[in-house]
Amino acid sequence: MERVKKNIFPVSNEKYNIRKALNEWVYEGNMFDVEVADEICELCDQPHIRYQFEIVNTQNDNSLLIGSECITRFRISVIDEAGKKLSYEDAKKKVSKDRSRLVTEAKEKSVLNALVKLATIDNEFAIEDFIQYFKERKAFTPKQLTFLVWRLERAKIEFNKSHFKLTIKKNREKEQLLSLEDWRLRSIWDCLSSSQKQFISEKRIFRF
Repeated sequence: MERVKKNIFPVSNEKYNIRKALNEWVYEGNMFDVEVADEICELCDQPHIRYQFEIVNTQNDNSLLIGSECITRFRISVIDEAGKKLSYEDAKKKVSKDRSRLVTEAKEKSVLNALVKLATIDNEFAIEDFIQYFKERKAFTPKQLTFLVWRLERAKIEFNKSHFKLTIKKNREKEQLLSLEDWRLRSIWDCLSSSQKQFISEKRIFRF
């Protein structure tokens, strides 16, 4: 709390009562992914912040970039899209939803970045169809995924397999997955969700 006082009083109209000072601030939905977790929360000084949430002082228009947890921890008011102040429970839900959206968007961006990098290295790789498919479905079919993982690893491009999602909503996609050789299935295992791994274990014998 002493760190919070040190940071909040200089940019608030209230200079003595911490609760009154915090009540001057609101979160209206502005948030940013700086991509590398090396920022510091401007409210509590917590290091290693990647996802920044902007709070604004309603009395003097000052702003701070803070971590999402500080919004609920210090009961910063949250304003929805209609300009309505949310209850504490609804505020927690909105902040959690906003952060989840940032994380999802960051994962999707990392996939697209890996594909673009692959296209610059691998002249045989036609990126456009894969990007279009991913933008529409946010995932790849089993055949697409095994192909991509193979090409990315062959090109020695760093990527996070858990960001590459698999879709098996259609029967032909389920059949593709179940017909994969063990070594191909092992190559995309970290891309699968828990339910997809369970689906495989129930439908076929797989030696990891």
